[in-house]
Amino acid sequence: MTTAKIVTANFEPLQNARQQRDFIDDVWKIPFATSATIDDPNTGDVRQYQVETPAASIDHAIAVAAKLHAEGVWAESTLDRRSALLDAFAAGLAARADDIAYEDALASGNPIGFARVMASSLAPRVRGAREQLEVIGDSGRLEAGDRTVLQLRRAVGPAAILAPWNAPTFVAVAKTASALAAGCPVILKPSEWAPGGCQIVAEILVDAVRESGLPPAVFQFVHGGVKAGSHLTADARIRAISFTGGISGGRAIAAAAAPHFTAVQLELGGHNPVIVHRDADIGKTATALAEGMTKLNGTWCEGPGKILVPDELHDDLVDALATALKSIQIGHCLNEASGLGPQAYALQRSRLTGQIDGLVGAGGEAIAAGSIPDFGGWFIAPTLVVGLPAEKSQEELFGPVVTMHKFGSTTDALAAAHGPQTGLAAYVFGTDVDAALQTASKIIAGEVKVNGCKLDDLAPDAEQSFWNNAGIGGHGPTDMVRFFQGRRVVGVDDPELLI
Repeated sequence: MTTAKIVTANFEPLQNARQQRDFIDDVWKIPFATSATIDDPNTGDVRQYQVETPAASIDHAIAVAAKLHAEGVWAESTLDRRSALLDAFAAGLAARADDIAYEDALASGNPIGFARVMASSLAPRVRGAREQLEVIGDSGRLEAGDRTVLQLRRAVGPAAILAPWNAPTFVAVAKTASALAAGCPVILKPSEWAPGGCQIVAEILVDAVRESGLPPAVFQFVHGGVKAGSHLTADARIRAISFTGGISGGRAIAAAAAPHFTAVQLELGGHNPVIVHRDADIGKTATALAEGMTKLNGTWCEGPGKILVPDELHDDLVDALATALKSIQIGHCLNEASGLGPQAYALQRSRLTGQIDGLVGAGGEAIAAGSIPDFGGWFIAPTLVVGLPAEKSQEELFGPVVTMHKFGSTTDALAAAHGPQTGLAAYVFGTDVDAALQTASKIIAGEVKVNGCKLDDLAPDAEQSFWNNAGIGGHGPTDMVRFFQGRRVVGVDDPELLI
């Protein structure tokens, strides 16, 4: 398969798109091309075709992973050996962070500056998984008098990891590192829309596995969309599935896993509410919301989506937020000055514009804050939809779009904050921090931030669950590794017990 050199407006020609290759049972293979394309999001020009790993190849990858797990070579390896692999993985990621950032920017449309920040966090995230492993360990002695009773933590088995397109390598690396730390053989499938960065990650990890003298089935890499993902997750030999993506994808994976009672970890996003108190600083609130709603080009799972503001502050906040958004430069994702790039692909943009049209059709008014460049790609201006009752805004708006609604009391706002697609994140703004925290504690969501919309977790040791339709499981310093582990208790029985 060949790819054409693409020239974008006012920028250097792009390099030929990175070749997509599977890594299965110690062999790099080129999968079959499909008719679907991966486009330059800035121009809409075709960069390459999506590929699909054949079902037989996926079966082979699962078979060698299951065999490796049964043999115990990796599952029963020492913590030092697992830590050494993670260290080598982290070193490789650090060395190629710029390459990964370039691929992720072109895949997701995220500005290159932000993509570099994300890529630079990959190595620390892997080292964090190693530190989690050191804290959790793989065994410990339980208090049982003079009897020996051991608590064992063991890898559950082959793990399937399905990465999203909005933060393609960060999520893939975080999940892969945690599964490897636990001792699971990993099969990673990147999003069919954003394979480039994960391709580099796979090359780095394959090299690290080889240099460590480990069996190649410790890590394998496949490609494809729904068909490949369904085949991978429906196999009984896969014992853990970790997925970040949409609700429909999460439901399909849960259904595929159910017959075999496969462990699932599903982060499915949400329509995250924002409650603004009457004493909120409007300028600071607008600045934070503008940052949150444009992070990852608005495709941040935990970004604000539904803003609930007191009647008397509504118009002022609309004006302030529109002004803050207009200050963000919309441009080519490889332009260092861009603060907001294009949406990742055509269907994503059309889905988003369709949602805006639906809200306008329901009686809302769409306020576009900013102008888009004339490159021909998948750009959309940040948009506020106002004038609707809160109950008309129930679905996640996965892009730089929010709805804003008036409310009378905080009690009314709390009632409106909960809906069918909430439970992942939420936000509260107010100068009386104690009052804001009190409101925040009443919102049913995994993480509720007060007076800010930063990407990082609130604290290094923070742990959160995915509530309601936001998913199954959670994430935190130890949750990620523990998900891929099962627990066994082994010891000498107590002869003094009556039953």
